[in-house]
Amino acid sequence: MVRFTRKVAVGLVAALALLGTGTLFVTGYQSYESLYDARYVGSAKCGECHTVSHEDWKHSPHANMVRAPTPESVVGDFDDHEWFLPVEHRRSARDHQAIARMRRAAGRYYIEFRDPRTWNFVPFEIAYVVGYQYRQAYVHLEPGGVYRRLPLQWSTSRNEFFPYWNFQEQSVPSAEDFWLQIFSYTKNSSWNTFCARCHTTKLEVLERDAQATTAKTRWVEPGIGCEACHGPGSHHVDYFATNYVNRIAAFVRSKVRGEPAAYIVNPRKLTKGQEVSVCARCHGPDINMDDTDVYRDYEPGHSREGRINDLSPYLKSVPITPGRTAPTIEVWEDGRPKGLAMLLRSFIESKCFNEAHVRCYDCHDPHANKSSKEPGILVAGPASDRYCMGCHKEFRGKIKEHTKHEPGRPGSFCYDCHMPKLLMNIVSGETKWTRTHWMSTIPSPENSVRFGPKGAKNACNDCHSDQSAQWAADWKAKWWPK
Repeated sequence: MVRFTRKVAVGLVAALALLGTGTLFVTGYQSYESLYDARYVGSAKCGECHTVSHEDWKHSPHANMVRAPTPESVVGDFDDHEWFLPVEHRRSARDHQAIARMRRAAGRYYIEFRDPRTWNFVPFEIAYVVGYQYRQAYVHLEPGGVYRRLPLQWSTSRNEFFPYWNFQEQSVPSAEDFWLQIFSYTKNSSWNTFCARCHTTKLEVLERDAQATTAKTRWVEPGIGCEACHGPGSHHVDYFATNYVNRIAAFVRSKVRGEPAAYIVNPRKLTKGQEVSVCARCHGPDINMDDTDVYRDYEPGHSREGRINDLSPYLKSVPITPGRTAPTIEVWEDGRPKGLAMLLRSFIESKCFNEAHVRCYDCHDPHANKSSKEPGILVAGPASDRYCMGCHKEFRGKIKEHTKHEPGRPGSFCYDCHMPKLLMNIVSGETKWTRTHWMSTIPSPENSVRFGPKGAKNACNDCHSDQSAQWAADWKAKWWPK
């Protein structure tokens, strides 16, 4: 009898709790508008609730993209280091002398460049360091408000300073050229009116002159913060701050009905164009120069004022012209993207993007942004094959029949043939090759035969580098006759 009474008591308490919650839900839940204009609150505020995601993000390259120069943030050698021109570019006696010096003094960091007119060293104090994984750039604040990107950057793979812009455009570095980069090529080297749109959160260019020698800018926070991808969060914070019923309702609506949370963006729940725009804003720079302000003004969100939240109309605005040689947006002679800045363009050209629901965050962790979403999915192997065969079920158990290679060995994995290393990566000051994201591409040694290996790289010779393109084309014709 006692045990029965206890069960009844527990049941009554549970029933009353459910009744109370239901009553509270009916009377206390606040609806929200699908269109809104919010203020930015900063990533620290987001971290008060989203602790796990915030912790992952806090240690990511996105979060640490822009930092003040400190012993912890500076990766370059500033211990009274001297930089000399490469031997092949030394033409005169002066060229055998150091043309730049890097030093620290009283906790401040400086790069000194030779003034080619006087041959004296002129110091440029470092205001911010940008990046740290592959290379680190250094920016100097000028009296007119422009943060100027300096000509020398640090390569983490080469473990030395190198003239990034000269390396990129294959031009000859010199003291004279460095001076021109700082004082004459001002549009290109004005970091806070151009580059910082991707390095900071909510960059605003309030004033600037045509030559980018004066500027007034501001941003919400240095680095790529939470709101750079999720949109401004003040309404979201206010909505959940005091009304706990809203939290319960939002959880149910999100998990059961698949609806987005109030007043904030979840890219997974956006339309295809809006969704890819979140990444494309910075990882899809193959755009017309006239559109750069459109990309800067873009922000994720649903604006009552009509602010831009969908960049998809601009993503293919530049034709993929075969043989294009502009640095970082090069195109192979057969019309496939070659430059690393074409990575996202190659992705949105693929059938996998256009005909299925393949998205960036399927493979890349959006918070710890250099990590994989699933172990092994970023490399050719079993994990990435499982992902591909989620759609391409017809190839399950038929790897050897399809690829003509032994399962589990190079040449048998999906990425080997359909995401070959066609993109030229020079971000670290060395030429490397990374995978195209044009996932519907096929091995094309016949294009290498037609245009030459420098005109059209192909997947077969990536592995069989000791063989000719004609050899690969002959095997392709034998194995996969038309």
